[in-house]
Formats: sequence, structure tokens, C-alpha cells
Amino acid sequence: MENLVSFGGAVTARINFAMQQNYVPVFRSIILTNNSDKTLKGVFLRLAFEPEFALEYESGAIDLQPAVPSEISPVEIVLKPDYLFSLTEKIAGYVRIEAVQRTPEGETILGREVRSLELLAYDQWTGVNFMPETVAAFITPNHPAVQGVLSKASLFLQKWCGDPAFTGYQTRNPNIVKQQMGAVYAALQQENIAYTVPPASFEEAQRIRLPDVVLEGKCGTCLDMAVLYCACLEAAGLNSLLVVTEGHAMAGCWLEEDTFSDSLQYDGTALTKRMASGIDEISVIEC
Repeated sequence: MENLVSFGGAVTARINFAMQQNYVPVFRSIILTNNSDKTLKGVFLRLAFEPEFALEYESGAIDLQPAVPSEISPVEIVLKPDYLFSLTEKIAGYVRIEAVQRTPEGETILGREVRSLELLAYDQWTGVNFMPETVAAFITPNHPAVQGVLSKASLFLQKWCGDPAFTGYQTRNPNIVKQQMGAVYAALQQENIAYTVPPASFEEAQRIRLPDVVLEGKCGTCLDMAVLYCACLEAAGLNSLLVVTEGHAMAGCWLEEDTFSDSLQYDGTALTKRMASGIDEISVIEC
């Protein structure tokens, strides 16, 4: 079939449940280009997915002038959360992109393209090379298992400070924040969680164990344990950080009520200068 219409625009290469929950678009926009020498009237864009992890999409009709790119944005794809949450293994999929023209005589496909993608298991992170900030979706401070850790941590606070309460940043005292961090660490250390070796790098999609899996199985990678520790900090009212270096992950915490302006920081000095002696704004913990 000769394509009278061609397509531009990047498709999200990897899709998982966390991305659906955080409204990450499959397409930000799609550009249609009329490759013929005539105006194509009443053309609409149609998207279909295999497997059916999203509803079929159809745009409104537009007229395409010869050789003039036309952008359709936003492309509001409705992902199926139940389907993505049910995935326990990574599978291959694709999206079929079509430019269609309808007439009283029927439907004519003016262009078609198929693009491959990966559907990840519900507990798989996309890795450092593709939307690494989605790892934050695996930090679950409201998980029941996290509340159990905080209950045990409060006993350490009672023993050390005479007060079992997690006060977050209310005291405006970095030392009180460190005591709360230490109590969480001590409670997790008491669980006797064994370290397991992570993959060689974080470049590819990696599974992340959720809090109940780590605590019940008594094992986890550096990333699993850093995510668990961050979840406990967040549940205690503290602002956590997840620090990923080559082949390793650590947790961090702001010692004052602050955050970075962006969710993702590639500049390591933005972290280290806040850890410098006399600054004491951030503490990083080896989990």
C-alpha cells in the first residue's frame, strides 16, 4: 500500500503501570504529512494497540495540504490500569497508526505505520536510560508494611529521646531529623534483611520489590532497600531522595524542609555541595 500520508512523533518505548498512574503520555503529539500533490480532506488519525492495553483512539477530521506537516496534540490515549497491573512479565506489543479518510462509499486508509513497544511488569522500573524519575512511583509511604516499620521505629525514638512521635520538620532541628532517620534505620536493621546482588547495571528495566515483599522475603537489592527506606522516611513526614550511581543505589533525606526544584537531578554537585561540612542540608545513607 502506498502511503499518501506519513507520520512523525515519538512513541513511548516502554510502558508500565507506574507510568499510567502518573499520566505519562504514550504520544505527546503526532505529525501527519501529506505526501501527495493534492489536498486530502476529512482525514482523521486512528490508533489501535496490540495487546489491547489501551482504548482505540480516533482524532477529529482535518484537511491535509500537500507537503505541509499537521500536528495533532494532545493525543489522549486511555491506558487500561487493570491490564497493566496484571502483567507479571515483560511482553512485546505494538501500536498501529493509520490516517483514514471516510466517504459515502466507505473508508480509505491513506497511510499506515506499525511501531513496536514494550509492556513492563507492574513492578518493573524503566531504568536510568528512559524516564528514570518514574522510580519515585515505587516509593509507597502509605503501604501497610511501611506503617509497621514506623511502629517499631517509634520504640527506638522513645528509648533515645523519651518521645516516640515522628515530628518531621516541626522542630526545625536537623539533629531531630537525624534521630528520626536513625530510628527508621534501626527498625529496618532489626528485620535482618539480606542483600542480594543487583543486575550489572541499571540501564535496562529492573524489577523493584515492594515493601511487603522485602520485609517478608528478608532480602533485597540496594535499590529495593533504598526504595523501602525512602518510603519509611516519607511516611514519617521527611523529604527523601533516591541516589543512583553506576550499578548502585542509596537513599537520602533533607535535614530541613526543602526539595530540589526538579524531580530529576543529573548534576552530582547539586547533592554533594549540600552534604558538605558546615552545610548539612542533606544526608545520604547506605542501605
